[in-house]
Amino acid sequence: MAVPLSLVLLINPASMLDANGHYSHNLLMLIMWGVAAGFVHGVGFDPRALVWRVVFHPLLGWGLMALGFGIWGMARVA
Repeated sequence: MAVPLSLVLLINPASMLDANGHYSHNLLMLIMWGVAAGFVHGVGFDPRALVWRVVFHPLLGWGLMALGFGIWGMARVA
């Protein structure tokens, strides 16, 4: 899920604009955090420090990416 989402953000960033033509920076931050966690988990990297294990935990990454897809999808419909 990290690859398609990152490709959408890189190839067509205008798809993340809201109805007023502005970016939601808070939403983009959460989506990019989820994408980063998805890539870290996807390549098989296992952080040793507890802080990095929590920050890049796969469940957190999946949740943030799903949240981003859900909010982005709801914004596109409205």
